[in-house]
Amino acid sequence: MGIVSAIFAGLAFLGSVGVEGAHDKDAILGVVILGVSSLILGAISLQQRKPLKTLTIVAVTFAALGLLILLGNTQSN
Repeated sequence: MGIVSAIFAGLAFLGSVGVEGAHDKDAILGVVILGVSSLILGAISLQQRKPLKTLTIVAVTFAALGLLILLGNTQSN
C-alpha cells in the first residue's frame, strides 16, 4: 500500500502544480481524489507497520503538500 500511496501522491502533487495557475473543476476533483486516497492508504500502511515506512511518510507529505498547493491556487469567483 505504501507504493500505491506514493504513486497517488506524486500524481496529486504534479496535478496541483498548474502551469497557468488556473484549474477547472475536473482537475480539482481529480487532485482531491488522488490526494485523499493517498493520505488514507498511507495512514493504513503506517498503522499496519508495513515495510517501506520512509516511502509512506514521503507519500503522505507529498499528498498533503499537493492538497495545500491546490487549496492555495484555487481562485473563488
